[in-house]
Amino acid sequence: MTSVQDVFDIAIRLMDAQNESTGATDTADTKEYALRTPSLLNSVLDRVYLGSDTYQSGEPGKRPICQKVSAMTDALDLDERICTGVLPYGLAGLLLTEENPTQAEFFWQTFLEQLAESKSGIPAEIGAVEDVYGGFGGIEYGRFSEW
Repeated sequence: MTSVQDVFDIAIRLMDAQNESTGATDTADTKEYALRTPSLLNSVLDRVYLGSDTYQSGEPGKRPICQKVSAMTDALDLDERICTGVLPYGLAGLLLTEENPTQAEFFWQTFLEQLAESKSGIPAEIGAVEDVYGGFGGIEYGRFSEW
């Protein structure tokens, strides 16, 4: 499973905020980002949960909720596509909102696009359709019509 730290590492590299000589993402410059990451991720987890193949609808009338995180070592209850291809863009956008609004907007827009693509890319299962209307949609003498 992917951890919060894994998403953070990708986001920091997208922002080009890693250490230039070692590539490390946990530096004095990124400490503030790391402190904000769990709560910022929690703000979008329910939104991305609907696009994950780990999504399970709850009981009728109840909104399904994704498991929240509290530490960088916590595992995310989401599929790999969401964790590595969607969440890092959202996190980068949220981290840069005050610091660089233009870059934050780019990351947020990419997040929304990737999320939409992920939601439409989940394979669906096609089941049998029961004909409850007798073959012609319940239209009397419908078999004599041209459609």
